Amino acid sequence: MTSRTTGGQPDEFLEYRLVRLGSRLERRFASALAPTGLSPRQFSVLAVLTESPGITSADLARAVLTTPQSMGPLLDQMESRGLVERTKERGRGRAAPVRVTDTGTALLHEAARLVGTLDAAARQRLGEQGHQELSRLLAVLEDHVGEA
Repeated sequence: MTSRTTGGQPDEFLEYRLVRLGSRLERRFASALAPTGLSPRQFSVLAVLTESPGITSADLARAVLTTPQSMGPLLDQMESRGLVERTKERGRGRAAPVRVTDTGTALLHEAARLVGTLDAAARQRLGEQGHQELSRLLAVLEDHVGEA
């Protein structure tokens, strides 16, 4: 094996393997969501708004891994599909004046069912104990890396 200091193979670097895996999983996730017409980010917006009503726009953006500047156009797009609705005037840094509509809730349930099949396959492959351990290790790495 080549030393890490001289370059070596990319697979020697955990971060490289995680980035590669993340890219593959993102494509797989998007493919699972395709029948709903939702992107992974739109799915995340619906899930976060459902679980955290009244969340600020900035916190919503962080939770779905986008910028606050991108959140407005994303919500505009989702509002035009009838998935969310703005309930009052927009305000920077204030609680997001957005709620998930009944249409959005129904689509979120369908999307969660589709995504759930991916998670079930991972649980089957890893076993319950392996799945829990991987989840724990990913949380440790997420804490270590923090927000970008």
